[in-house]
Amino acid sequence: MLQKSVKKAFEKDGVYIWKKLIPSAKADDLRDLVLDMAEYEKKIGDKYIYPFDPSGKTQRVWNLTNKSQEFRSLLEIDELNEMMNFIFARSTKHQLFHLSSFQANIISPGAPKQKLHMDTPFPEPIPPWAAKANSIWMLNDFTEINGATEFLRGSHKIDRKPNQEADQELPLELATGLKGSVLFTHGNLWHCAGANNSRDVRVGLLCSFAASYMKEIASEEDQSIIISDSVKAELSDKLLAVLGVGHGIKQGAMVDHDEGKR
Repeated sequence: MLQKSVKKAFEKDGVYIWKKLIPSAKADDLRDLVLDMAEYEKKIGDKYIYPFDPSGKTQRVWNLTNKSQEFRSLLEIDELNEMMNFIFARSTKHQLFHLSSFQANIISPGAPKQKLHMDTPFPEPIPPWAAKANSIWMLNDFTEINGATEFLRGSHKIDRKPNQEADQELPLELATGLKGSVLFTHGNLWHCAGANNSRDVRVGLLCSFAASYMKEIASEEDQSIIISDSVKAELSDKLLAVLGVGHGIKQGAMVDHDEGKR
């Protein structure tokens, strides 16, 4: 059961760091797997370099859901689902949220600070409710020098997007933490990846979710299409619901989200 202190902190700040949600050894294994995948995609000429990083030192590995059971298993962790059910809470018997995208973010030494942004594609004025939420899984320690996520506490309540002046002047905080920790962010939170001034790559998983009714405008990958039939056949009902496979008014998974049962 999600603690009241966690809910209160997230509602106030728009951000919460869940310390050591997975063991360090698990984080190490996932990091090795991500780096192997990234190297393979480089080798076959299919690597994805983040277009907004002019240095070319930020690589992403997309569609992790389809690439390994190791990543799919994270989506079924109870604490993750409890957090998303809280963020997207509303009165309905249908699935509250779907996976928007699941990718790895690899920031190499020398990569510059990312532009300050928010994850939800809302026009201004920004509504106060969450259409998206993100979970950033730290696969190595996030530190002051290796590109830890920077954020403006409470900015999920601001009704506009950050501009270039805000990027230069605001007192941003660093989301540092030990590997295995997970940073949860409201989709409206102003944030960015920091510069990597260390000698090693900084690896994180970006596991993003969208409110089920916002799927059309808030999803980056259509999970029902990009996941192969062979993988779908192995998935649990719980994970199929999170991915939005077969979602619809008549055939969606019926889940009791009565407020009094949280």
